[in-house]
Order: sequence, then C-alpha cells, then structure tokens
Amino acid sequence: MKEITLIIDGKECKGVQGDTILDVANKNDVYIPTLCFQKGLTPIGACRMCVVQLEGNPKMLPSCTTPAQEGMVVITKNEKLKDYRRQVLELLFAGRNHFCMFCSQSGDCELQRLAIEHEMDSVRFPYLYSDFEVDATDADLMMDHNRCILCQRCIRTCSEIVGAHALDLERRGWQAKVIADLGNRLAESDTCVNCGACAQSCPTGTITIRDFAYRGRRSDCDAMVDSVCPLCAVGCKIKTYVRTGSIVRVEGTAQDEPDGGQLCHMGRWWLPESTERERVTTPLIREGATYREATWEEALELAASEFKKAYKEEKAGAILSSLCTDEELTLFSTLFKDALKMKYTDSFDGDVIRGFIKGFMPFKDQGVRPFTAAHHILDSDLVVTMFADPQKEAPVVASYIRVACLHKNAKLLNISFGASQFPGLVDLDVQLPEGQALPKALSNLAEIISKISAGPSEMAGFGEYESGAESALSSYRESIEESARAMGLDPKIAEEVALMLISSKKPVFVVGGRATKSHELVTAACNLAIASKAFYEDGLGVVPLLVSANSLGARNTVVSEDPWVTKEKRDFMYVFSTGMVPEEEEILAAISATRFVVVQTPFKVRPLVNLADILLPAPAWYERSGHYCTIEGERRKLNTIVPPKGDLKGLHYVMDEFAKKLGVKLGKPETSPCEEVFKSQARASEARIIPLN
Repeated sequence: MKEITLIIDGKECKGVQGDTILDVANKNDVYIPTLCFQKGLTPIGACRMCVVQLEGNPKMLPSCTTPAQEGMVVITKNEKLKDYRRQVLELLFAGRNHFCMFCSQSGDCELQRLAIEHEMDSVRFPYLYSDFEVDATDADLMMDHNRCILCQRCIRTCSEIVGAHALDLERRGWQAKVIADLGNRLAESDTCVNCGACAQSCPTGTITIRDFAYRGRRSDCDAMVDSVCPLCAVGCKIKTYVRTGSIVRVEGTAQDEPDGGQLCHMGRWWLPESTERERVTTPLIREGATYREATWEEALELAASEFKKAYKEEKAGAILSSLCTDEELTLFSTLFKDALKMKYTDSFDGDVIRGFIKGFMPFKDQGVRPFTAAHHILDSDLVVTMFADPQKEAPVVASYIRVACLHKNAKLLNISFGASQFPGLVDLDVQLPEGQALPKALSNLAEIISKISAGPSEMAGFGEYESGAESALSSYRESIEESARAMGLDPKIAEEVALMLISSKKPVFVVGGRATKSHELVTAACNLAIASKAFYEDGLGVVPLLVSANSLGARNTVVSEDPWVTKEKRDFMYVFSTGMVPEEEEILAAISATRFVVVQTPFKVRPLVNLADILLPAPAWYERSGHYCTIEGERRKLNTIVPPKGDLKGLHYVMDEFAKKLGVKLGKPETSPCEEVFKSQARASEARIIPLN
C-alpha cells in the first residue's frame, strides 16, 4: 500500500493509505486519548475524546474516523483541545451515576483515568440521569446501566468479534441503554454465548464479571503473565493477572490478534476457578476406603513394584492428558515408550486424535499439510461444517464462523448427521444417515466436483454461478444422483451441495470429532476440500476440532496406533490428568476395572481420584511451562504464572525417580517436536484426491 507522511505535534509520522489519523498516531507512539475506540473494532467516533485539529482548520475532528492524508499537519494537544475533552468528560459524568467511591472498578476504569489525566475536579453541569436498573440476573455477569457511557464497545465486540450480536441499544438520548436480544435481561438471552468478551471490552464498571469484581483491580496486581489456554484445540493466548500469589482474572489478548482477543466461557471462568479447587499436596496410599499420607519414596516404590508385576505379563498401561505440554508428553514417551518399549500408552482423547491422524495420513504421505489455521475461516467465502458442533468443541471457532457469515458474507453449508448448530445462519443444511457407504459416496462427489472445476467452465462466484454451474453439472447429473442415493440423500440437495462447492473461491471445512468414528470420513472431508480448491498457504483448508490445545503433540508422543483402553482389562494403569476437563465415562470404567491404579493429578477431581490406589500430586496448569502445538498453526508457549508452593515435585523428578526404581534410565527423546509432524513439503494445491473403496 502507498506510504504517507503526516506531521503530528511536530513529529514526522509514517502511515499507509487508508489509515485514520489515530492509526498513524498509534503506529508512531503518539498518544491521543480515546474511550469508544478499541483496536480490532470498527471506529464510530461516539465519545469525541480523540478529537484533533488540522493546521489551518478551526474544526475539531475525531481522529479515529478521519482518514489520514499525505502532508497533513495534525495537532493533538493544546489548551483548546484539553478544555474540550474535559467538557466531554464532565458531560459523561453528568449523564449517569459515576460516583467512583462506590464502584468496584474504581482504579481500573478508563473514564476515571481520563478524568484524572484532564484534571477534572468537578462537574459544571446538573446531573440529569434517571435511575437505571442493575441487571444481576446472570450467574456470571452483571450489568449496571447507571455506569454506562454508551461507547458501544460491548455491542461491537459481541457483534464483530464474537459474532453473537446479543447486545444492542434501546431508546435514545439520556434514556438509551444496552440490552440483550430485543429487550431481554442477560440471563434470558437466547443469543448470548457466555464468553464474557463484553465485560473485558467495557471501559467502565457497566458490565462486570462477578468473580473478578472484588478479587483485585488490574492496577493492584503484582504481575501480568502471558500464557495459553489449554482447554480446546485453538489454544487461545491469554493474559493472567496475579495478586499476592493468586490468579485474580484471566483475559484474552489484544483484539487485533486473529482470535480477536476473545476467550470462551471455559477459558474465562474455568481457568481462574481451578485455582480455588482442592489440591493433592502429598502422595497418598489407599488403605481400605481411605488414604494415608506417604513419602515420595514409599509411594513410588509401591508403584514400581506393582508396575513390574503387570509389565511382565504385558498388562501395564498409561493414560495421559493431551492438555500436557510437549515437554511433559515427551517425558512420558521417553519412559514408557522409549525406555520400557511399552505398547499400551494413550491419551484420554486418543480415539479422536487417531481418527483425525488416520484420515490425514494419506495427504501427509503426499507431503501436504492436511489442515490450516482456524482463523482462516475469517478469510473464507464458504464455511462447511462437517459432523461438527463448534460451539461445544471449540467455541472460538464458532465465533469465527458467525463473524465470517454475518460480516464477511460467507455462505454456510452444514453436512452432518443432525441439524446445523447455527440455525438462522446456515444456507444449506444437509442431514445424512450414518452408514458405511457414506465416506465413499462423499469422495465420489468430490471426484465429480474436481472434474467439473478442472473443466473450461469457471464459476464466477456466489449469486452468479447458477447458469454456468448448471450447464457444467448437466453432464455429471447421473453420477451425482448415484452418489446421492449412496448417501441416502435427495439428488437435488446433492446438486446444491456441488453447486456451492464449485462456485466458492476460498472455502474452508470445519471437521468435528464425530467424524473420527470413521477415519475415512476425515479423508472424505479432505477430498472435498481438494475438489473445492480449499488451498491456503499453510495447508489444506480443513480445520480439525481436536480436543485440547496439544492434541497434535500427544499424537506424536503418547497416542497408540490402535485403541486398547476399553478393549482389555489391565493389571496396572498410570494415569496423569490435569484435572481441567471431565473424563469420558468409558475411560473411567476402564480405569475402574484395572487392578492397581496410580493417579497423578493437581486437583482432587472426582470420580477419578476415588479410583486410585496411589494418588500423586502434580503441578497445576498455572505452575507449569512448556509448549503447545495448536490448530492455529503455532507452537505456543505456556508460561509459569504462579510458582509451585511447598515441596511439590515436578514431572521430570517423578518420572526420573520412577524410572530408577524400575531399573531403567531416561535417555534422549526419540520423538520429534510436534510442529515437524505435519510440516509442509508441498503446496496444498498439489494434494490429490484419495479414492476410497
């Protein structure tokens, strides 16, 4: 883009054509006060705090909405501007109840900070506000309309970043207020996804998270540590605020990040709540129906003794959490797989990981990375959800889908065993019966689409493809009907699916965990992506909804080639759980049926801890460090937020001591870092469809 130069307060500042004056100022570290403006949101110029003057122009212009032009001479601070901004602040204070001494956000409020900055020590205007209700109906959020400055940051965040559009304004003037849906309270909203992004974006104390309100203001915290949320495959970047050794709040990062700085309900609430759970602080050995405290020496000696008995009979196994970091999973792999050559290791979500990997493997063998970063959904013109429930499996991916459809005019096609999870947004909802013939039928459809796409007739795009696509499809109508019958589908619907895929220019396929029950369904999804030319720089346009932030790392270290956990009873099971997500009932049943169980976990999570013969402590998520291999295409860093307390042993110590008692030595890991597993050796456009028998 064309570079432009402005003079701001006598400083030469560089920007590009299309920037606003505020954009250029921010790029060049020139401070302009703002209230309604937030990075990543559409500027609306509502608060007028960012006004500036241009040389030779007496008017005051909002810098957030005024386009920057070559040669502009901008003034951001003088007495006239300061007086004007102070007057705006006085009007804001007069409009609602902003008595800071009664507000939980006092000291953590942008309105208050700007009032202090502009030396506003009184309000010259009469207080005209009416009493507004406080919406305390929601269990997690509270909305006090008396503190609202109508900046609409919450509304824009909910719409533009989360895609829920649960919030809007009601009435006008002094009586205007933020509402949910068409006048509902927060607890009654049908569209709110309970992510809390509105509370994070609120500059005052209007929308607050109940749990965070009195734990500590950001300014009172001792540290702010960047880290990663481990709870789903997106691995969102987070900011954690620490006060006196405790995590007082967790927030998303800057809104100009691909994920919009958002978190889902799991990251925003589950992470800080976990810090208050009952911890396992010392090794415990079961005696009858109770546990007694033991030393690490005694507990590991007993565990090693029981392990050896089972190991000789090939009856020993290990189930490990994919929420562990690469480094932790490598430790497990080094002991159980490398040193002991044990066949039976797996993760709690091993079946889902195996299904995706087996489905992806033919494309990996072609040298193609068979998936793309999740945020590329925002760049697509067609989103295809296949056997997926994104709001449940990866809520931030659900936000990407809503934003792509609502704000970027992407079409939404659902192919699944049930109805679309996006009612009102879906353009075509294809519900298929389950059956063994389904993967082959989908792949046959992919081959037909590929042939049409490779032909001379190029489709122009949505809204323009009908006549050209119809003629291109006419010679393949019989083949499409055959595939439709194999899928138990109306041929007309199969034709509509083909039309949508052929005409899209940049589709992306979101594949849910349910597809992994038959890994061939995953292969079929990739085939459809290839046929539709869903090609991105980092890989094929498929977004797999894996279970955790490090499911890819687990695949490369501890996940077995074949399922075994529920197939046969074990005599010994080593279980490592982070205690952050509930275990599947089938897994718990397999653990319960095992003769001797060692459970290592940070928290006293039930029913898992009730199944243990030996219970070992472990560092919690906020006491650990390492790396995750996420579906965002990055190897993200988990940082230690709060150091472990007391004599809590790290995993390296436990594995090393356990290995010594088993008579083996931990060597150099034989596994590669997770980012090497699906490293692209060929462009996605070179991928070839895999025929299914």
